[in-house]
Amino acid sequence: MIPSENLLATQERAAEWIARLHADNCTEEDRAEFVQWMRGDTDRAEAVELLTDYWELGGGVQAKGILQTAMVPDVCQSQMRRRVLLVLASVGTAALFPMNRSAKASRVLQTAVGHTLRTPLPDYGTCLLDSGSRMVLSEDGGRARLDQGQVLLLPRTRNAFHLSARNITVHLPEQTSTNIRTDSKCTDITAVRGQVLLRKGAASSKDVWIKTGQRLRIFQNGQISVDYPNIEALLSWQTGRLIFRNTPLPDAISQIQRYTTRQITIASPALENLKLSGVYFVSQGDMFLRMLPRLLPVKLEEHGNLYTLRPL
Repeated sequence: MIPSENLLATQERAAEWIARLHADNCTEEDRAEFVQWMRGDTDRAEAVELLTDYWELGGGVQAKGILQTAMVPDVCQSQMRRRVLLVLASVGTAALFPMNRSAKASRVLQTAVGHTLRTPLPDYGTCLLDSGSRMVLSEDGGRARLDQGQVLLLPRTRNAFHLSARNITVHLPEQTSTNIRTDSKCTDITAVRGQVLLRKGAASSKDVWIKTGQRLRIFQNGQISVDYPNIEALLSWQTGRLIFRNTPLPDAISQIQRYTTRQITIASPALENLKLSGVYFVSQGDMFLRMLPRLLPVKLEEHGNLYTLRPL
């Protein structure tokens, strides 16, 4: 869901306040004014908490006392974290807001639905962030966390890079390229070039190496699968396309869902065994969905912002 202008304004104001609190010239009057602002609306406290979620990689200054004093009664104090983000992740083609360097903060890279972002990573190379994705980058540029969506990491230097997704940490040795995608059902890690090290927990016995061209899929239910996908099709999203070659319909719909604000549902388990082949062009909007009844034995029902696929 795209935040409203009022919510975005609240988030922006929250980021400004937090930045002021951690500035070297912050005064007691500033702190008191912030407390009054926080108590004015529950959405303000929630906005601060939302921004706090992105702080984990930053290791910034603690502000627990100020925040707990300012919280309104309707917001549970246990939900507030110890550290506060100094950056606003707004909605648009992308959001890049560097934070106060003295606080050792991180920055958020975020894309809106239908947009991608290519940006350099300090001392590493380049990352391409897919539609509807969000990644938190540490200040030193050597670590990141993928919260949602898809990212392609392309090295330029001989430095290593580390990215976490869910409870998995991906280590990219020098000159290693990888494509990582995560959603509510699955996390995919594909070694595009070189070998990728996956680490789960502290024990080295849990380390797994992914070879070039290999994809490891970690499902929410704990199941794991390894395959060798068609790399051209896998990376076609870079050029605004999705290429399906005998792709299970649920997987295809999951990928298409990232590029449309419409909600797409499969109404019958019988359709989950269908395979789909074709090319989806992001620039053509929902045209591909409307073509599905010509490609598969399904019918498409439209109700407002909802598309439902049913068997014939």
